[in-house]
Amino acid sequence: MIRRYCLVLLITLCGFYVALQAGDVKVTMKNGSTIMGELKELVATDHVTLIVAGVESVIPMSEVASIEKPNAEQMQSAPKLNDKNVATRLLYGQYQITDTKEYPDSFALRIGDQELTMVLVRGGWFNMGYDGRHSLSWDTEPVHRVNLSSYYISKQFISKGIIDYIQKMSAEPNDSDPASIKYRKDVDSLFVKLQKMTKLSYRLPTEAEWEYATLMPYARELYNKQQILEWCSDYWGDYNTLEQYDPIGPETGKTHVLRSFDIDEAKWRRFHSKNNVTSFEHSTKDTYVRIAISADQIRQ
Repeated sequence: MIRRYCLVLLITLCGFYVALQAGDVKVTMKNGSTIMGELKELVATDHVTLIVAGVESVIPMSEVASIEKPNAEQMQSAPKLNDKNVATRLLYGQYQITDTKEYPDSFALRIGDQELTMVLVRGGWFNMGYDGRHSLSWDTEPVHRVNLSSYYISKQFISKGIIDYIQKMSAEPNDSDPASIKYRKDVDSLFVKLQKMTKLSYRLPTEAEWEYATLMPYARELYNKQQILEWCSDYWGDYNTLEQYDPIGPETGKTHVLRSFDIDEAKWRRFHSKNNVTSFEHSTKDTYVRIAISADQIRQ
């Protein structure tokens, strides 16, 4: 019999035995995201119940890859949700930078004869969700807390010349205008070739990384193009209230996330309907691509 508030729990997840004590735990989901909260109840064959920011959340075990005690670094960087200064109801736009490791502030990624400036975004936590100030979007509630590791994001979009160079692996790029890429499959193919070329895991930014960067003081310099959409790596999916670490979105889906810093509302509504997001992806113009990479890859 498994009881609430038990002192020690021993369960098997994906072939690993995990010993847990009551208190804070880290739950890693099968989609790669992680959630930290206070363990309330664990039914190994059915669900785990966490208390996150004062809210009780039940997670089906079918979605869980592992449950473990968080390490000291994660505990130090995590917001103290029981602090009297932290509201139970999360307010959008709040953030705190917590990563103090040594990284270069920026570096130049050279592809052929063109360069992209990769800007450091220091890791921390923020309250993610539509805030009425940027990234006009639907289905971006509830506001939820996300913790991110440090990463780099390109100041410029991938250009037509860079695409030409990556595709042919030899031709010199000669067109520095940003390239609009309509179909997500073309974006994925481009990054496969870029990773092979650079031997590093350059990728699209996740939706959380994209939004976190918009809160930084230099956001206006970074997101200086208006009336356009930008690809993110995540599949489209609903948000929930659970605290997450480096979320990557759902494992599968019908369409991918597109975000915009300053798009006109009328233009967004013409493209997007809540019940027809698939056609939205396949009829969109002016969709551009930034490059991202984990800061630890550069630090090493």
